[in-house]
Amino acid sequence: MARRSGYSPFHFHRLFSDAVGETPKQHVERLRLERAVYRVCVTEERFIDMALSLGFQNPETFTRRFKAAFGLSPRAYRAAAKQWQAARLEANRDFRGDGCILSEVWFGRLPAQRFLAVRRMAPYLDYSKPPFSPDDAYWAKAAAFAAARGLAHERLAYAISYDDPTLTPPDQQRLDACIPCDGEGEGEVRSLVFEGGLYAGAEHRGDPQTLIQCYRHVADGIRRSTAYVFTEGPPVQIFRHIDADPARNRTEVYFPVARKNRQDGPAPRS
Repeated sequence: MARRSGYSPFHFHRLFSDAVGETPKQHVERLRLERAVYRVCVTEERFIDMALSLGFQNPETFTRRFKAAFGLSPRAYRAAAKQWQAARLEANRDFRGDGCILSEVWFGRLPAQRFLAVRRMAPYLDYSKPPFSPDDAYWAKAAAFAAARGLAHERLAYAISYDDPTLTPPDQQRLDACIPCDGEGEGEVRSLVFEGGLYAGAEHRGDPQTLIQCYRHVADGIRRSTAYVFTEGPPVQIFRHIDADPARNRTEVYFPVARKNRQDGPAPRS
């Protein structure tokens, strides 16, 4: 990594630790374990396959590190997750939002496209500035970059979040604030290719502070499905309508999924 970045190992280690807040080894180990939790909870993957694919030398090392981080072995964690998920599904079968309105969960495809993106590393729940508002430091920056260079772009805000706020330390939570644009980024404004694909989604209407309910609602919809299952990849949030009245905000939340069969799903709502 140091060689690819053009630094000596010592200098790279110091710069990385200063920028990210943890050493390269700590960073990689944490991300491996957080990915492991996701796969333990939403798949039936064998633990030996999971351990090797995540870069652990053997299942014993994987189990030891997992238990040290989360207090349970992968097997016990999976059993507890299934019990919690079953109880949640039963309790929320007819749930349509508390202080907001949630649509039914649908399944379909999001198109591949290119974005300009600005990375934010901070607690997900602490950011309350609407995209493109005067105080917005992320989507507005991407839009200003595109406008200053005459790049065709769309003022439609996407958020791609890579971490689980129940696991990832608040100051390590990564989010890409994106706008559709085919142009090339530079510096803090990066080019990002969104591959699209099959997703489960739902619409949220109401105050952004209640958006976490939509994430849980979509996850519950996937668990109830007889045709779709979770797959790896970050959720995507699309701000369809931003209003001064929070109750009028309209946002969509999507999770990547895979089919249990080969039939295509319907297109996502627009």
